[in-house]
Amino acid sequence: MESMDMFERYLQAVRKYLPWQRQDDIVAELRANLESQREEREAELGRSLTEGEMIDWLKELGPPVQMAGRYQPPRYLIGPGIFPMYWHILRLVMLWLSVGYAISIVARVLIESHGPDWVARQIAQYPSVLLMAAAWVTAVFVVFEYISARYPEKCPDFLALTPRWSPTNLPPIDREPPLGSKPRTLATAIAEFVVQFALLVWMLLIPSHPVVVLGPGAGFLEHSPVRLTHIAIVFFWTIVAFGLIQLVWQGFNLTRGTWRIKSRAQHLITKGLSILPIAILIAAPGRRYIELNPAEAGRLPAGFDFAAINHNLFTGIMILGIIVVLQFAWDLWKAVPGLRQQRLRVVL
Repeated sequence: MESMDMFERYLQAVRKYLPWQRQDDIVAELRANLESQREEREAELGRSLTEGEMIDWLKELGPPVQMAGRYQPPRYLIGPGIFPMYWHILRLVMLWLSVGYAISIVARVLIESHGPDWVARQIAQYPSVLLMAAAWVTAVFVVFEYISARYPEKCPDFLALTPRWSPTNLPPIDREPPLGSKPRTLATAIAEFVVQFALLVWMLLIPSHPVVVLGPGAGFLEHSPVRLTHIAIVFFWTIVAFGLIQLVWQGFNLTRGTWRIKSRAQHLITKGLSILPIAILIAAPGRRYIELNPAEAGRLPAGFDFAAINHNLFTGIMILGIIVVLQFAWDLWKAVPGLRQQRLRVVL
């Protein structure tokens, strides 16, 4: 059972380096070929391969990135042997460069008080920044390809890292998606990341440029006799932090190739964290969410009841919090049987 599990983990690792349009077909072909090789070995031994023999055989096959390279289309500058690694590194660079670029824009907006026109120019320059980074990464791997092709004796297994690779370090098998759901496509996963990134940038512009949310109504809010209390600021930055966590997690899944299935742990953690902003509102001092703006107190309508409005807001937030907590408890309860079954399989 352990040897077969390792075999499945090997195929899963190879899949992550394959062209996503042909992953299923290539893995099916590779599975048939490798199972035939394994059966021949087992026929010679007269028994199934032990765990140690499976490890030795997978080492002979080579790291997953090397195996996947044999199924890559021909490349002119970068050969199929190192193209999967090049593609993996390129995605990592694109991801963290995007995150760093967004953070730098936001930091300069907050510190230097740049306007929307400046932000628009920075966003327009974003594609050229990505192209420049991609050019440098490609140039480095072109040099690697040249050296490994013409001077293999000077860099044996340099790119494959075979001396450090071991089948025992393969990641565990991904759980199958729940019944009735389908694995996401790469296009969907990338679209979710881009939307989350754009939403985060948009939210970070709100403190210094509320016009991005309210439009012309931002001027009315500034001179309104009613304003939000300090708890609104705490709530806002909690939402921003929550969005940043989701963005980093989505990027991590893209770089690791685990974007096809949203893990149960990620779903539960996201649900659990969504309770925090609501809890902050419920714990607001004095249960106050709006208050009088002293600068515009003369414009307050007669009979305006702050206490009643704050009470109604608190009631609505409490109802929303109860719903979110019940949803989280329900998801957690559904996850417990699966976790128990998984633990039982490990024990057996």
